[in-house]
Amino acid sequence: MTRRHWQSLGVQHSPWHRLWRQPVSMVMRMPWPLFFVAMTGLYLAELVMFTLAFQLDAGHLKGMGAMGLPASLVFALQNLFSASFRAAELTSGYGLAVAALERLVGLLTNAMVTGLFFLRFTRVDAPLRFSRALCLSSWSGGHLSCRFVTRDPSHWLKVSYGMFLFWDEEIEPGVVQRRVEALPVLNGHTPQLHVTAVISHRLSPESPLRRLGLDGLQLANGLVMVQVEGTDAVTGAPLLQVNAYRLTDIRIGEVFADLVSLDASGRRQVDLDALDRTHPYP
Repeated sequence: MTRRHWQSLGVQHSPWHRLWRQPVSMVMRMPWPLFFVAMTGLYLAELVMFTLAFQLDAGHLKGMGAMGLPASLVFALQNLFSASFRAAELTSGYGLAVAALERLVGLLTNAMVTGLFFLRFTRVDAPLRFSRALCLSSWSGGHLSCRFVTRDPSHWLKVSYGMFLFWDEEIEPGVVQRRVEALPVLNGHTPQLHVTAVISHRLSPESPLRRLGLDGLQLANGLVMVQVEGTDAVTGAPLLQVNAYRLTDIRIGEVFADLVSLDASGRRQVDLDALDRTHPYP
């Protein structure tokens, strides 16, 4: 497997800038340079806010600035980071209240930033890339298959695979309920995840897909979700990644082409560029 293939393999996550309603996830997925800028901006915003608050009562702040900076700025910086730059004394209740509030905000900010750094350093991504489409070899006794690849096979242990069908059922006139049915898969468990794997569901007579049919699934807004769950080999943390497919993502009468080939020296290699390659079912 070439280095170019490793670098081109991405992780199917929502971009960080679309996660405004999930601030922790948004910060976790920021690029490192942007993360540092964001955390620095947070401290600067707090420093400016409390500097202005102390400046409103500058007459009761007894002390001298440093390096030509006003005493309110120096004291706000000193109080926020608990650093001793130059002694200062507050002679009003207002200044004491602002100072106490700043210390509290500083402690909470330091704890939050420390926690975010810890989460980013200990985070384990689920580095899976799913095929863009599902393959359905035949509606009569065929298989519905999904394929994926991973760039780090050692990260996944005690892996289980799942496939689920979501569809809408009108339980009474005007009332629709979302149903979820598990689609039994072949080889649903493996002790260790390798570079690539295929998740397949056989369309037996008991399969919900055959029971509902393609037309019924379209009317019921059918959706197929594939789930891969395992344990990180280093930290023991649980790993979970899912991918959803619409009915338009199912290629009927096709199967996946082989990912594994032999190189010039006779060794097997995985061609990641062939992840979405299919051919007609014979």
